[in-house]
Amino acid sequence: MGNKEILPFSTRFGWGTGTLTVSLMFQATGLLLLFYLTDVVKIPAATAGLLIALSKIYDAFTDPIMGRISDRTKTPWGKRRPYVMLGTLLCAGSFILLFNLAAFADSPNIIIIVLAALLLNATGYTIFNVPYLAMPAEMTSDHNVRTNLMSFRVMAVAIGQIGGSAGGPALILYFGDGIDMTNSFGYTGMANVLAAFMVAAGLICFWLTRKASFVESSIADQGSKSSFLEQFKTAFSIRPFAILLGIKITQLTGFAIFLGSLPYLFSRIMFASNDLKFYFLVQGTVMFASQPLWVYMVGKIGKKNGYYLASLLWGVGGLSWMMVAEGEPTIGIVIRGVLLGLGAGGLILVGQSMLPDTMQYDYQKTGIRREGIFAGVYTTVEKVSFAIGPALLGLIIGYAGYDASAETLSDNVRMVIYLCAGGLPVASLIISCFLMILYNLNVETLKEE
Repeated sequence: MGNKEILPFSTRFGWGTGTLTVSLMFQATGLLLLFYLTDVVKIPAATAGLLIALSKIYDAFTDPIMGRISDRTKTPWGKRRPYVMLGTLLCAGSFILLFNLAAFADSPNIIIIVLAALLLNATGYTIFNVPYLAMPAEMTSDHNVRTNLMSFRVMAVAIGQIGGSAGGPALILYFGDGIDMTNSFGYTGMANVLAAFMVAAGLICFWLTRKASFVESSIADQGSKSSFLEQFKTAFSIRPFAILLGIKITQLTGFAIFLGSLPYLFSRIMFASNDLKFYFLVQGTVMFASQPLWVYMVGKIGKKNGYYLASLLWGVGGLSWMMVAEGEPTIGIVIRGVLLGLGAGGLILVGQSMLPDTMQYDYQKTGIRREGIFAGVYTTVEKVSFAIGPALLGLIIGYAGYDASAETLSDNVRMVIYLCAGGLPVASLIISCFLMILYNLNVETLKEE
């Protein structure tokens, strides 16, 4: 595709909308699942965190395999789109199962049941997300067009955040008793509603990308015919891609800890469960609305400087959570939502638009198309991050003595919840900024290759 060619709006909108499938699931599970397992299903915090981590480690093995499979697939609907549809159905079904686990709470095999549900959900996510993330590099080779395309994905992430992180708690209260977030019926109703939207988003993505001009080349088979281990090693041998992985694992580990800690912060320290959905409504709205601004800013100052600016905004907002207490004024929640929404909007846009850049760099260096392999390794790192995050959070609050049945928290538990909501995520983000210094791909360097 020529550098001056613009992807049709329908293609950009359709591909971006697909993100809603996994974004709704990701936001709801990242925010609510650990709390649901500890306070509704009544599983010890450390055990719940470990189970979530095991399901993500399982993903570490399946993601690169899925990338290789999609690279080698040939169907009338393309090599990626059939998996988008299959993954959508598995994601929605397993999501409903996850938030109905309270029905099995008294079973002596509850741990095995929970792990099986988590593994099924992880499989659906893998089948969808790995082929999905490989699609942009095949749609266009233009650096700026990809940034614009990714802005549609980030807007969908923002809508998914509003739906999963703001709508999720609201739906739980609506279908539950309307008082707190420990009613299992509330989670069932929430899961059913969000799953319906997940399926709709997947269908839209599958349909509207049917006319996209995907790159097809016999060269692509060369990457698929090499051994799995060789492909995995090659992905890490591409320096910009390896640096990107380091940036993502540090950033996302902090995000995972932050996201999982908020229900504890709002319900057990601020005593304001209803404000949780309001906060995410503000953050998600700002993240969505900021995308045109971030596309413009990144075009002017570059992706690296855009990342630093977004990190500064997110870091200030993140650290401020360590100062909240019971009776926190609404204006404080709004300001945090604005800062974190702006920061997250920039961080996600830059991070996602860097992935197809590294895929193009690899193709220009080697002449081999292996977007699926790169997408598989990339999503592996994403999921490892979200394995480390919940595991650390569960272990930390469990070690501090968190008791879901206790009416008040000990000073140790309060301290670690503050730390997990502010200090640790910001420290992880700072490390990712140091790694960003080493990243050297931009419009000029890609043209030179």
